Amino acid sequence: MKSIETVRPGDSFEKWHNVTCRQFSLTDCKTRVGAGFKARVTVRPFGALALNGIWSSTHTGDALRVSRRPKDIRADQRDFFMVWLMLDGTAELHQEGRHARLQSGDIVLQDQARPFDLEFGQIAHAAMVMVPRPLLTSRLPDAALAAARRIAAGSALAPVAGSLVRQLFALDEAVDDRTTKRLGAAALDIIAVALEREIGTSVRDQQEGRLEDAKAYMRAQMHDCDLDLESVVRATSLARRTLFRLFAQDATTPMQWLWEQRLLESYRLLGQGRPPRVTDVALACGFKDVSHFSKAFRARFGHTPSSPALLGSLKSAKSARLG
Repeated sequence: MKSIETVRPGDSFEKWHNVTCRQFSLTDCKTRVGAGFKARVTVRPFGALALNGIWSSTHTGDALRVSRRPKDIRADQRDFFMVWLMLDGTAELHQEGRHARLQSGDIVLQDQARPFDLEFGQIAHAAMVMVPRPLLTSRLPDAALAAARRIAAGSALAPVAGSLVRQLFALDEAVDDRTTKRLGAAALDIIAVALEREIGTSVRDQQEGRLEDAKAYMRAQMHDCDLDLESVVRATSLARRTLFRLFAQDATTPMQWLWEQRLLESYRLLGQGRPPRVTDVALACGFKDVSHFSKAFRARFGHTPSSPALLGSLKSAKSARLG
């Protein structure tokens, strides 16, 4: 089907507002722009998808911000994802506590079922693909987790997905419906793979950060013999099952990891030039009594904390480093 130019450069801001904030979805743009405002919007049905060309130009200092709030979502039954490919200029998407600043070649997913703020730069030119939710979630059940996660132009899959989106927009408008549907499905497959990779990377980074925060807290409180799992849960604001899942990445549990760190730290302290008393080391590392400490130390390292074998191994290690 042929593309329809619904907004032309000579049209008013009010017409642009009606098309973008009413026809695409129910949103609001309270910001008014000056006489230098220009925009172009094209719409082309593409099977179950819609291909939209979005271009706008404003004077420096004029802000073009579109917002969707819970009341808008309740009043608007249309449920789409919008895949944005930035062609020129800049735009910023705020959604789900995340912020994506887009430049040429970047891709981002916008979820119409959740509130968002979208701000266009002085020049903003983008290709936007409207995707009914079931078409994307059937390929990527966790698609909502990808909202406002920028797929950078320099990433591995952005050029592939971006090139395919550009080709859809350039496709002969006389192409038959069967071909349109097959090409649309192929494009969604590639986009879903790119989004899935971005979700995986972001979630892994987030998990690693939370794991390191939990470990840092436990190291800092290592001396506290009353430190237990509930204390860690309260201090880190992580659920018990989340802590177990995070530490499972290291094939251990939170408390197993803590006791291993205590034993390693005690070994380090006893290996200093003038070793402190075993009792002092035990207390400093969170052991309640020397007997427990000695048993655990021997089980881990093969000899007691005061064993000559420990001092001999430490001296050998020191000589090796000096040599």
